[in-house]
Amino acid sequence: MNSLINTLFERFPNCVSINPSDLEVASHDESSFLPVLPLAVVSLTTSREIQELVEICNQFKTPITPRGAGSALEGNTIPVQNGIVLDLSRMNRILEIDAQNLQVTVEAGVIYDQLNQKLKNFGLFFPPSPGGSSDVATIGGMISTNASGIYSVKYGGTKEHVLELEVVTGYGEILKLGNKCIKRSSGYNLTDLICGSEGTLAIVTQATLKLSAIPSHKKQFAYQFANITDAVTTISQLRAMGVDLAAMELMDANTIRALNKLNHYGLPEQPILFFEVHGSPYLLKEVMEETETISKENLGKPFNLNSAENPWTIRHYTTPAIKLYQPNKKIVRNDAAFPIASLPEVVQTIENWVHQKQTQGAKIELFILGHLGLGILHALMLADPMDQQSWNGAQEINHQIKKLAIEKRGTISGEHGIGIAHKDLLNEEHQTAVQVMREIKRVFDPNGILNPDKIFPTYLS
Repeated sequence: MNSLINTLFERFPNCVSINPSDLEVASHDESSFLPVLPLAVVSLTTSREIQELVEICNQFKTPITPRGAGSALEGNTIPVQNGIVLDLSRMNRILEIDAQNLQVTVEAGVIYDQLNQKLKNFGLFFPPSPGGSSDVATIGGMISTNASGIYSVKYGGTKEHVLELEVVTGYGEILKLGNKCIKRSSGYNLTDLICGSEGTLAIVTQATLKLSAIPSHKKQFAYQFANITDAVTTISQLRAMGVDLAAMELMDANTIRALNKLNHYGLPEQPILFFEVHGSPYLLKEVMEETETISKENLGKPFNLNSAENPWTIRHYTTPAIKLYQPNKKIVRNDAAFPIASLPEVVQTIENWVHQKQTQGAKIELFILGHLGLGILHALMLADPMDQQSWNGAQEINHQIKKLAIEKRGTISGEHGIGIAHKDLLNEEHQTAVQVMREIKRVFDPNGILNPDKIFPTYLS
C-alpha cells in the first residue's frame, strides 16, 4: 500500500492525510457499528480531482468510501474494507441560486441548514429537512440516502427535489444526469437511480435542486394522548382523509422523558403529536379544525408549548437525548416504513414484543418516534451490550420489526439507507430484483471500488 499512498501524496500533495486523528474521525459515523481505520483520508474540491482519484484507486484495486459529515446512522460511511475515505466536506459552494425557476445548484458538501439560510434571502427553501441532523447533513449525503424529514409529508423526500446531478462513476467518468426541467420523459431516469444508492454507483459532486417558496403563513400546534395507539391511529386517519398538513411528528412517552432529562423541557410525559400547516389563513384554519376533530375523537388533548419553544428544535435533540438517557447502554436502531393504515397494529405488536422480553428479565427501553405521516417508524431500543440477554433480545426484536415491515409490504429502510445494518434482509424484500441491482452496480463500478459491502456484499474483482 506504500506505493498507493506515495502516488496519492505525489498527485494531491496538500489533500492527503494519514494522521491518526484524521483516520480515527473517518473510521466511524453516527451508527453503533465498530469503526474501521482507512488507509488515508483524501479531501478534494473538484470533479476532475475526484475522477483522477478514482482512476488511481482502480489501478491499485483500492476501495473509496465517500464521506460528507459522517452523520449516517446505518454504517453507510464506515470504510469497512479500509481503503481511502474521500472527504467531500470542502466541496461546499453554492454555485447558482436561480430564484426565477425556484432552483439552486450546489456542490455535494453544502450543509442543509446553511443552504436554507442563504435561500431565505430569496423567499425560498429546500424542504426535505433531515430532522435531527439538519445542522450537519450535507446535500451529497442526503442524495446518497434519499433522506426525508419533517416536511416530507407535504413536500416529499430528497429524490423529489433532485433535477440534475454531476457524478463520477466507479470507472472514472464524469457524467451529467438530468436537466433543469421539472418534468421530463427522456430516457432512463438515472438521477433517481443515483439518489438512494449510498455512494455505491457514483460519487455525487454537484446537484441542481428544486425549491419551494417559504409559506406565507404557517402554524405549529400539538396534541397529547394517553397512549401511543391513540396517537398513531390519529395519524393514520389524518392521512386517510387527506388532511393537508406540512408536518406530523410523533414522540412517545419515553422519548419525552429522555428529552426532559436532557434539556429540562418539563413536557408532559405522554405521547405527543407535533403538527405544522402551511398556506393561506383560510387553509390554516380549515386544516387545524380537521386535525382537532380527529385528534379529539382519539382522546387527544391540545397541548400548548411555551412561546419560546419550537417543536422542531425539541425534535432535533431526540437522538442525543435517547443516547444519553442511560449512558451505559447503546441504541439498537431501525427506520422501517409501513403502509400508514397498518401503523396502529404495528406499534401495538412492537410494544408487546418488548414487554414480553422485559417480563423474561431483559432490560430493554423502547422509544417510538418518527415521521409517521410518511409511515417511517423509529422503534429505538436501549440495551447494554455487556448484558447478553438484554442485547440479544433487542437485536431479535429489531430483526422482527424489519421482517414485519416486509410482511406488511413496507420496507426495511424508509430514510437512512441499507448501509451495513439491513443487508441481511435485502434479498427478502426485493427478491430477484437484487440480481438486477448487482448488474447495475457492475455497469457503474466494474471493479467494485465504490463503498463496497454496503447495500449488498460487493467484492473487488
